[in-house]
Amino acid sequence: MEKAVITANDLCIGYRQGKQEKRIHGHLSFRLYPGELTCLLGANGTGKSTLLRTLAASQPALSGELFVQEKPLSAYSEKERSRTIGVVLTDKTQAGGLTVYELVALGRQPHTGFFGRLNKTDHSIIEEALEAVSISHKAHSYTAELSDGERQKVMIAKALVQ
Repeated sequence: MEKAVITANDLCIGYRQGKQEKRIHGHLSFRLYPGELTCLLGANGTGKSTLLRTLAASQPALSGELFVQEKPLSAYSEKERSRTIGVVLTDKTQAGGLTVYELVALGRQPHTGFFGRLNKTDHSIIEEALEAVSISHKAHSYTAELSDGERQKVMIAKALVQ
């Protein structure tokens, strides 16, 4: 049997403000497997983005257990998390001064070290991601010139190269 990529056990998501907690959802338990397509549906304000931010470790869970590749998410270093997890939310990207290629290349940062120099392999990975989301024809366009849909494709390519 294939191992789950993400496992949640009795997960509670929400927000902490000082000693106060605002619970959005509790008792979430699920497993997500490689190659499966999972859809997260719900009305505005029901916690979809909160769940995704929690799964990406950009927002802490209020309680419960969360595993990525059978390892507790809390045990990942920041560098390990950035090499393992990529998230694309619906927030509008404010990177108008960068070209599409430059923005996608930022996704390689966890792999390039302090100076961020891209090697031949990095460039190949970036080009493959641009092709995979059908945006390579806009590689030298500024992100400010893109439609919202094109900008989402760029952010998906950035997550892919990460």
